[in-house]
Amino acid sequence: MTTRTPLPPPDQTLPELGVLLGADAPVVLETALGIQLESVRATHVRYEPGRSVTATFKGITAGAASPVTLAAHAGKGLPTGTAIVGDGDSRIAVWQFPDDPRLPGLPHAIRPELLRNLLSEVGADHRITRVRTRSYRARRRAVIEVTTERHRLFVKVVRPSKIRELQAAHTMVADHVRVPRSLGYSEELGIAVLETIPGITVREAIEAGEESLPSGTELTSLLDRIPLLPERRPSLSERLAVHQRFLSTILPEAAPQLARIAEAVEPAQPEPVVAAHNDFHSAQVMVSFGRVSGLVDIDTIGQGSRVDDYAMWLGHLHTLSLGAGGQAYAAYGARVLTEFESSMGSQQLRPRIAAAVTAFATAPFRSQQPNWPAATIRHLGAAEEWINR
Repeated sequence: MTTRTPLPPPDQTLPELGVLLGADAPVVLETALGIQLESVRATHVRYEPGRSVTATFKGITAGAASPVTLAAHAGKGLPTGTAIVGDGDSRIAVWQFPDDPRLPGLPHAIRPELLRNLLSEVGADHRITRVRTRSYRARRRAVIEVTTERHRLFVKVVRPSKIRELQAAHTMVADHVRVPRSLGYSEELGIAVLETIPGITVREAIEAGEESLPSGTELTSLLDRIPLLPERRPSLSERLAVHQRFLSTILPEAAPQLARIAEAVEPAQPEPVVAAHNDFHSAQVMVSFGRVSGLVDIDTIGQGSRVDDYAMWLGHLHTLSLGAGGQAYAAYGARVLTEFESSMGSQQLRPRIAAAVTAFATAPFRSQQPNWPAATIRHLGAAEEWINR
């Protein structure tokens, strides 16, 4: 049985979109991999209209005790070294995790017999007791948590072309801010072995009901310590244009609302360029005993603006507040909003929060929530509220 969600409008230049998100997806996966699926559902979709689509699936194969992760890609950048299925007009590449064609290091990070060699090179040659996949974005990145008799480490896997930039960021930022220290990396495999920072994320602390959460002043102090790296990252207003096109494509009825948001968000004048995290939210900051203990997931650190980091933090909290049990997120967000606005001003900050909430409005479709159209409209309504307040 396949769990289906509403389909976006057909993409005339990418008919494979309807195949991978529709009733034919199980047939494609089974034919390509020679397996029999008892059930399958899409868990993540990366879709660039008119260009490409990458879908990740969770499936149960006949007689298996645990689910398998499958992935498929169609359109630009069709990878080699995978099973290819098609009907002459369409071609779809299919693979099973961890054999991702763009992440050659992933099998080394997930299979104990290969992982032992990798860890021994960084001095962690103790018996492996647990290997757990924390995140996987097909063709882009993965994070694997590894526990040994003496260590708890994270193995980050990216495309080999990206590993030098990632390693440089961890090395340079570590002199200023507590971030996971890189114990070693492989340029050939696109792998970095990272230490663990003590504590839990701010998001976990909120969900646990902890009252001692970072103030706006503490968060500002953390951002102040980030060094200025050479890479310039797109601003929230620049990213909004991409999200506007995407959301208008999958949900055409939202186009007028998106146009109103985009018009209100456009900055009136250039903003000072500062060191920025550029994806600053409550799952990126660690706390321990009520104090900020570090910063994780620093791939996006580079040149940016302070208002964008503030807005991303608040937009993420506001988006979480829309879900079940969101009162704690809303209460904490209101406290931090007051502090951030005291230094930034509401006219500058609130439209940018709207841009951040719009960015998170892509999540219901990307994660293939059964009610993604209604959830997307709800998110956009929340974004527009920040402009109208």
